[in-house]
Amino acid sequence: MMPVAYPRRVATLLLRFAIWIAPHDTLDWGHGMLSELNHVQGSWAALIWAMGGAGVLAKHAVLAVILPGSHRRPVSSAGELFAKEGPMRKTTLAAIGACTVASLLFFLAPVFRQAFHVSLAQWHDVFHIRRPLDYQESDPELEGLARKADQKHDPEGLAFAAIRHRNESESVRLANEAVRLDPKLTWIYAVIAVEHSTISEIDRWVPELEQWDSQNALPHFIVAEKIDIDQVEKIPHRMEEQPPAWQNALAAAFGSPRLDNYHDRLKELDRRVLLRYGLSNPYRVIGEERRCGLPSYTAWDSSRYAQSILESGKKLEVQGNRRGAVERYWAVARFGQMMGSADGFMMRRVVRDAYKQLGKLSEKERHNEEAAFYASLANQTDIAQREERIALSKRFSGSDVSHWNAFLVRLSGVTIPFSGGLLTICAFAVIVRGRSLRLSSLRLSRLTLAVGFGAGIGSLLSSAMLYVSYRPYTEILRRFILQGDEAGLSELSNFLTATQVPLGAQGFIHVREFVFHFWFGVTLLCILALLLVLVWHFEWRLRANAVT
Repeated sequence: MMPVAYPRRVATLLLRFAIWIAPHDTLDWGHGMLSELNHVQGSWAALIWAMGGAGVLAKHAVLAVILPGSHRRPVSSAGELFAKEGPMRKTTLAAIGACTVASLLFFLAPVFRQAFHVSLAQWHDVFHIRRPLDYQESDPELEGLARKADQKHDPEGLAFAAIRHRNESESVRLANEAVRLDPKLTWIYAVIAVEHSTISEIDRWVPELEQWDSQNALPHFIVAEKIDIDQVEKIPHRMEEQPPAWQNALAAAFGSPRLDNYHDRLKELDRRVLLRYGLSNPYRVIGEERRCGLPSYTAWDSSRYAQSILESGKKLEVQGNRRGAVERYWAVARFGQMMGSADGFMMRRVVRDAYKQLGKLSEKERHNEEAAFYASLANQTDIAQREERIALSKRFSGSDVSHWNAFLVRLSGVTIPFSGGLLTICAFAVIVRGRSLRLSSLRLSRLTLAVGFGAGIGSLLSSAMLYVSYRPYTEILRRFILQGDEAGLSELSNFLTATQVPLGAQGFIHVREFVFHFWFGVTLLCILALLLVLVWHFEWRLRANAVT
């Protein structure tokens, strides 16, 4: 059990600490509170008494730091110390108003409004709001754009909405209407098929894609992926067990002259539609920049099929068919070069082996120059693979500058709403206590004045910091939309991704864990605030009883 005298000891220590930090002109009152503590009956009542006195002393200590001139005149009585109301200091009030107005003026700038929107993205997980890059079927902004494009019979607007729409049936409808209005947009079938690989329209779209762009390997990869998905529960491990349709699709892909995922066409379409409809949401642009690519099974399918061609070349080499073996090896090397960095990193090892096999054949026939040439190609493949890994690591991790700017933006996204909330509470408290909106009748306590002044300064500084931190990234976005300049898009993408992580969540494994701890902390603070109100209530009751 807790000793009976323990609360009184805590009360004494609490008051002594408060006296230690209190301003010089309040020391007499503090020592008086400490002396009266001995006459308070009951240990818990003494603790409540001490907490009330320590709170008053702490408040004046804070005021002495924020407003040094407020404690130059000595306090002659306890009643004067408790006199919280005083004439509103016009200079300080003018400073609070100027900071508040200056902060609000930032919102007149479109760049700042966009930056403020980005700074609030970190709260989406905390308050369970749809994140900007989440793939949800309901997207009011996109649905509104689709309606406008439908009314204007704008094929590019319809294509823009079709590519991004998460509802498969609506995406198919918009795509078919866009291609009907402009057959030159047939390529959007491939982009949508990559995103929605299970839609039934693929069987109709692929022949149209093959006819529209007969030299592209992409339609064949779409067919192969659809077959993979149909047999996802039991994918054959041996090439001989794959269905003929899959093998024919991969053979056609390897025999195609080029591989185009229509990334450049999509970029140009984005730019035109963004300009036409005045869209400035950065997540709308960057989200699609990260999505555009090849079907998810392409890298694995290509490496498996290439490995089978390489093995067949080795068998021909054993059989003495050098020409057939060289053709197989070169087929693998050529396709690896055609894929490049478009999901080609899984092909690097097979391509390197193909060059090594060509080098071995040249060495056997004493073609030393050819052997050295193939050895250098194999070495360049290894170097390219390492460089791709480094580039991917940098792309997904981002630079220190983007992480620092994202931190400043997230910090502003916390301090601006917090400062605004404090200013609102202070204004509401002053109006309620004054019971009038007339400036001459309002009276402000020193604590309210200090809190309001700090909130105004914090709001202004945070607004300026947010504007300066975000300005370089809005320039990157503007150059892309107006000029098609893609320089910096990767940095912008990393920056926007970092801004969606709540401030302080970096040490948690998952954002959900941070959200749990956040709301747990909020609950504890609410409980502590309730306890503080109860303590103040009991302290007021004790003081009232002592007076009577």
